[in-house]
Amino acid sequence: MRLAEVRIDAVDVGIAAQAVVQALPLPQTLAAPPRRAGALAGVVEHGGVPVPVVDLARWVGTGARQDGRETRILVLRDGDRTLGLRVSAVSGLVDVAPEGITRLHHDDDADEVFHSVARSPETGRVLSVLDVGRLATLACAWSGPAASAPATEPPPAARDTRTYALLDAGTVRLGVPAGALAEVIPMPARIPIGDGAWCTWHGRHLAIVPPAALDPGLTAEQCNLLAVLERDGLALGVPVRATLRLADFMPAVTVYDDDGAEVRLVDVAALFAARPEAALSRHAHGAAPATGGADAGRPNDAAYVVFEADDLVATPLAGLECVLPLAGAPGATMRWGDRALPVVDLRRPGHAPADDGQVLVARAGVHRVACVVARVHLIIPAGGGRMYRLGAGAFIMTGDGRARASYRTVDLGTYC
Repeated sequence: MRLAEVRIDAVDVGIAAQAVVQALPLPQTLAAPPRRAGALAGVVEHGGVPVPVVDLARWVGTGARQDGRETRILVLRDGDRTLGLRVSAVSGLVDVAPEGITRLHHDDDADEVFHSVARSPETGRVLSVLDVGRLATLACAWSGPAASAPATEPPPAARDTRTYALLDAGTVRLGVPAGALAEVIPMPARIPIGDGAWCTWHGRHLAIVPPAALDPGLTAEQCNLLAVLERDGLALGVPVRATLRLADFMPAVTVYDDDGAEVRLVDVAALFAARPEAALSRHAHGAAPATGGADAGRPNDAAYVVFEADDLVATPLAGLECVLPLAGAPGATMRWGDRALPVVDLRRPGHAPADDGQVLVARAGVHRVACVVARVHLIIPAGGGRMYRLGAGAFIMTGDGRARASYRTVDLGTYC
């Protein structure tokens, strides 16, 4: 028998895995109709349907309550009846042989929800096995087709289950909506920009999400694959270690796979909103968006990299070969592959320490030059700013209102 091993305050509990629908984080408030008695602690929404939540501590002694930050709601199902159970923690799934489950109470008392125990082969803890059917009956509180939808309609879980691609991203698994996953490819050559990187994908610039943004313990060296996600014509690269399989889940922040592993479901819309560099992929290399009126300046038809030299300056991304860390104080030349490149130090005079900075390898035709800068700040994607001239200088402006910023533009290829 496969059991979900959970803890309710100080009590270790086992619940038949087929009765467990999902684990949800505990909301800040649990609204509920006022009741004189019973164990109803509140209501959560699951699949667009209100689900009552039972707190066993209101019926039986469960020991000292744990830190509320650990508390979750376990959504359970018994036939057509769905209800929630407050738990302190979810440990995962364990397989217990039928002879490993021992019935201790034989009185068949309808007011009791525990009558058997099992020892977890993983942790060695003695689990009190929950009778989910009795719990629903005793609570007299559940949601189901009779209360929320005509009997001829599928239950909410069947309607709202979605297919996700499971990806190994280090200490957690990522669940990516199958429709948003364009492809998974071997990790291509990456060009670092600031704390991120980008690569070329089907003729487009593709920003790569830093691995640590997904899992603090994950590094770029551990990822040999790149999952490419698409949304509204834009694309982002997500570093992963392996592809696993397809699985169906109810949409939530965190769910659990069949083997008990935690799966973090990716909100693709939120991911793209949090990574504006996805706009790098809007146009194929060399393509230009429509221009606006002359008074407002024209949209930039190519991506720009903003870096700190003696000031904040922007240069076309297409003119850069790569971005490298500065290894030691710069000399007159720098070894790059099998070539010795001339070095131009663009930092303020007396920059300290002398070996602190980054190197932009710029190109002009067949020529290359190593430009030393203090650091790279950001990327302005194509269409992300507006170009204008002021006197003899060319500038790119981003943002609006108080967030507006302007940067002088330079072509580093002129140093070649």
